[in-house]
Amino acid sequence: MNPLGAHYLVARAERIDVPAAAERVEVELGCADAKFSFELAARRPQDFVVGLEIREALVERNREWAQRYGHTNLAFGYVNVNVDLARVFAPASVDRFHVLFPDPWFKARHRKRRVVDPAMLEVVATQLRPGGELHVASDVFELALAAMAELEAPEAEALGFYNLAGEWAFTRDNPCEASSRREDTTLARGLRVWRMRYQLRTPGAKQTP
Repeated sequence: MNPLGAHYLVARAERIDVPAAAERVEVELGCADAKFSFELAARRPQDFVVGLEIREALVERNREWAQRYGHTNLAFGYVNVNVDLARVFAPASVDRFHVLFPDPWFKARHRKRRVVDPAMLEVVATQLRPGGELHVASDVFELALAAMAELEAPEAEALGFYNLAGEWAFTRDNPCEASSRREDTTLARGLRVWRMRYQLRTPGAKQTP
């Protein structure tokens, strides 16, 4: 599907309210079948997990499954990340965003459809709590490097992002006890996951490697 199609350019994502009792808020952007979100919610009942997806049929299916299996700490919603993510969460309310194995959009004319771009990073920086994290993973080195270039840019640094592994460095450390279906397939084939973890600097804090 084309996220820049006329139907998807109308901002219509709805606010998701975070339960006051939640210890942490973990958000998967582009959750697809939401294996990662379901697994994370099951492993961390004290946290609130949100899966966001542009394909509305998947959003409804995931909601039905969450209700069927009694995941009261799991919510799903529609979003076009580059259009209306700003509508979904209150400022400084999310502990970690996950962007897991997004479509690489190889053709030059399609690269504007990629998820990680300056506008998206500005919204994420607003919605993360100080010390919050953006976790990006891909099995396509070109896409991972393009995302890293956005996150290593001066504009992203000005927003407060810094690389937990050091400048221009990937990490193999998955911050969660959960994995997406694509990650499972990638590792089963003996291939590498190109993973990045960027933290939002706490105001007044010094950057640490």
